[in-house]
Amino acid sequence: MVWQDIRYALRTMRKKPAFTATAVVTLALAIGGNTAMFTVIHAVLLQPLPYRDSERLVISGGATPARFAQMRDSAHCFTGLGAFAGEEDVTLSGGAEPEVLKSVRVSASFLRILGVAPLRGRGFRPEEDSPGSTPVVMISAELWQRRFAGDSEIIGKTATLAATPYIIVGVLPPRFHFPFPGVDLWMTQPSEWPLIPPKSRALSPFLTVFGRLKPGVSLAQANAELRVIQRQYVMAHPAMLDAKPNQRGEMEPMKDALVAHARAMLWMLFGAVGFVLLIACANVAGLLLARAASRSREFAVRAALGAARMRLMGQLLAESVLLSVSAGILGVLLAAWSLRAIPLMTSLELPRAGEIHLDWMVLGFAAALSVATGMLFGLAPSLSASRPDLIRVLRASGEGASQGVHGRIPAGLNVRSLLLVAQVALSIVLLIGAALLIESVSRLRSVDLGFNPSNLLTMRVSLPLARYDTDQKKAAFFRDLVRQVELLPGVRHATAALYLPMMSFAGTPVQDAGKPALPLNERPIATVFIVTPGYFRTLDIPLRRGREFTEQDTKDSQRVTIINEALARRFWPAYPRGQDPVGERIWVGGVNPKPAEIVGIAADVHQNLENSSWPGTVYSSFAQNPPSSAVLALRTEGSPLPFTRAVDQQVKALDRDQPVSDVRTMDDLVEEEVGQRRLLVILLGSFALMALLLALLGIYGIIAYSVAQRTQEMGIRRALGAQQSDILRLVVGQGFRLTLAGVAVGIAGAFGLTRLMTSLLFHVSATDPATFVGVAVLFLLVALLASYIPARRATRIDPMAALRNC
Repeated sequence: MVWQDIRYALRTMRKKPAFTATAVVTLALAIGGNTAMFTVIHAVLLQPLPYRDSERLVISGGATPARFAQMRDSAHCFTGLGAFAGEEDVTLSGGAEPEVLKSVRVSASFLRILGVAPLRGRGFRPEEDSPGSTPVVMISAELWQRRFAGDSEIIGKTATLAATPYIIVGVLPPRFHFPFPGVDLWMTQPSEWPLIPPKSRALSPFLTVFGRLKPGVSLAQANAELRVIQRQYVMAHPAMLDAKPNQRGEMEPMKDALVAHARAMLWMLFGAVGFVLLIACANVAGLLLARAASRSREFAVRAALGAARMRLMGQLLAESVLLSVSAGILGVLLAAWSLRAIPLMTSLELPRAGEIHLDWMVLGFAAALSVATGMLFGLAPSLSASRPDLIRVLRASGEGASQGVHGRIPAGLNVRSLLLVAQVALSIVLLIGAALLIESVSRLRSVDLGFNPSNLLTMRVSLPLARYDTDQKKAAFFRDLVRQVELLPGVRHATAALYLPMMSFAGTPVQDAGKPALPLNERPIATVFIVTPGYFRTLDIPLRRGREFTEQDTKDSQRVTIINEALARRFWPAYPRGQDPVGERIWVGGVNPKPAEIVGIAADVHQNLENSSWPGTVYSSFAQNPPSSAVLALRTEGSPLPFTRAVDQQVKALDRDQPVSDVRTMDDLVEEEVGQRRLLVILLGSFALMALLLALLGIYGIIAYSVAQRTQEMGIRRALGAQQSDILRLVVGQGFRLTLAGVAVGIAGAFGLTRLMTSLLFHVSATDPATFVGVAVLFLLVALLASYIPARRATRIDPMAALRNC
């Protein structure tokens, strides 16, 4: 019987190609969207990390080398503890053109902790993690193929990295992304991270600690042990920055930490696309109910000839499941396309993005979803059509036959009307969510950055410490580079800095030197920038008081600093009317005991669009504390990107083995700050527009169907004297009442659900009244238009033609 039902369903679908195409396309969009989102969620949130027993891997950030050493030596709940520092750019030279690669410094035991074996060669040995040991490196499989042509004898060969020969001891497996995506080099000695000056490393909590729990040890037990170790550390090192009494120093599952910033976004999108699927099901169910009404005599005849109710339901469910399975096949193809298209919409990098792909689990989900969808939207029509009122259906036509199929429910609403109310309600929830995000993005874009990002080109230059081994050499290189770049035609100003706004930033403890010295971990933290003269002029940052840095602010002169107005108000609350901070002195950092004289006060600048957790900022003179890696910024008279080649040539003129990296405009960096919310707006907005379109089609369909079923009634009303305006008001009123009910339900639902979006909003309330009212009014106006089109058709009914058909 099943095969018979399927063959009959195929014949029925061929007879109504327009209906079949509409239903399949509607469902394919919804199933495809759900399949694509499940693919992302399965890879990013649900699938275990690609390491052995990955659920036992834990991680914790912000530790000094001393604290990591104490954790490693004292903790007994772990089979091993390791650490890694942040990314660093390293130049690979020799042979082909120099290339800047992403590298990371890790503990020698990192592969043993992760449970990963090298593709070739070996892991690091414990003695290679000690200062003064032979420089060794492990490379990615991708770099091995790209730069070394998959040389089978690569192990033991030497690569020149940052002007230092490193022995290649291993090649890691393909798509190995620990601890960051895009890393090509793994080195030892994370405590020797060169981006932190040697004198500051002991005080800086720049290490991320990770480990593997012993079998049988829970995370709670391990954290209890770590709290004891933290208390011991605080007693032994009371002034260290990571020795604050309220700092717990606990671990969390590595997978949770990796996807923390994306989890809320992905689940919200999955819920939104689920709403679209429900709306699509309701829409197709309405189409099937209308179609079942036109086949009411067929079902009545079948029942009169002895067909059981289950037999009729089986036939209708077979048709609906066949529609949904066909839509599922098309939906999987759409999902595969959308997974390739999403990265093109935004520069946002999802964690574990390299693991996102269609697999058997995803295909199984798509198959189950297709069958469940067919059962869901086919249930109401099959229940209604499988129990017709035989006498009424066989005798009646029009509205009577329709009611015999549909049935009525309390309050005078039929099943199609309830489905329409549900579609409108779900659409309102999605539209309000999308509107809140659009308003958030608009407010983010309108933030006053405090500087001018237009026509600003940025690129990073990382000097090898083996060649630039003194502060004088580093300062001289960047000083000469800035001078040469400023001489280029079309370049207005240039500067170099450790970081720029919209990039990373570092913090340092600061204190008014005119007050008794506090322990380092009790001093306020300020964002620190190391900049060359011309920085404020290049970025167009207003200088409120004092002066900029000059070429005379060197190591041999008085230590100087420039602070922003937020820090001035922190130390001198009466600013700008009270004491002038220019000329006062503050302690910056914990290494140099000499206080720095404040020579200028700059306007506040947003380090990112939502601003730093450290609003105070101190600027240090580049020549007094030169880093080995810095960002070059130049302001041009026109579009900045064409200057990339000329700047690269100036760098090569100073050092032919020194390439540049991370070439981007400041406008692009600002745009990346909106990245996650922009992706949300694109996707949630697409889902909301799809839901709106389906809901409007549902409104149009139910009103058009009602007009067709009530043709004789409209003719009688016209014959008895009803005007066109009366018919118009009657029909539009029906659609307006249903829409209003859906809007009311949707607003109530949105009032509760949008609170889950609070963390994704920026200066917008999750229950913003203006957004709720605006979306509701706009939806009602558009729904009136959708009702008006079939209502106009009702006003043109010829009374005589309608009465002749009675």
